[in-house]
Amino acid sequence: MDEHTDLEGAELPPTDRDARGVADDEPFACPACGQMLAPTCRVCVACKQPVDPALIRKQQAPVTAPEPPEANLPPLEPARFSWMIFLSVLAAWLLAAVITQQLLGPEISQWVLGGVVILCSAWVFYDAQRKGVAKPLRWGIGVMLLWILVFPWYLARRRTPQAPCPFIEGEASPLARALLFALMVFFLLGIAIMVIKGPPPQ
Repeated sequence: MDEHTDLEGAELPPTDRDARGVADDEPFACPACGQMLAPTCRVCVACKQPVDPALIRKQQAPVTAPEPPEANLPPLEPARFSWMIFLSVLAAWLLAAVITQQLLGPEISQWVLGGVVILCSAWVFYDAQRKGVAKPLRWGIGVMLLWILVFPWYLARRRTPQAPCPFIEGEASPLARALLFALMVFFLLGIAIMVIKGPPPQ
């Protein structure tokens, strides 16, 4: 009896793959109990059940992996500017400006409101990084330079962090970068001049 003879004494055909659809030298699991069996076994040594070649071929059939569900999802719509948030922020800003000017005076109220802008810029930069929003530094600088427009836009943008926003997060042209850099320089110079001169004498 050679290596191609099964337990019943019948010789297996000398082919690379037998009736089970697997190679002669590949072990397989018993269809009845799952016991791993030798390639030439025809009766399970554990449960004593005969091996059904059709079940073995079904077990060895390749399984096609399903496509990930994300592939069928429609693309996200771009993040849009919210006029409702803009009007709410504008009303809150005007109210805060009136109250601080009445309580602290025009000079100190400017410093307070300027500090609010800087704090909002720092918060936007931190929050954009935490939520995974693209270009967090660009959002932070935009809030510092154009607070009344960019800050309400970011409040609407952060609700859908994965949505694109090409107007702010897209690739900027060299001219746009130069204008943004110049605006940033003038903004910093204005702050420096205000700090050096200090409040006007009473």
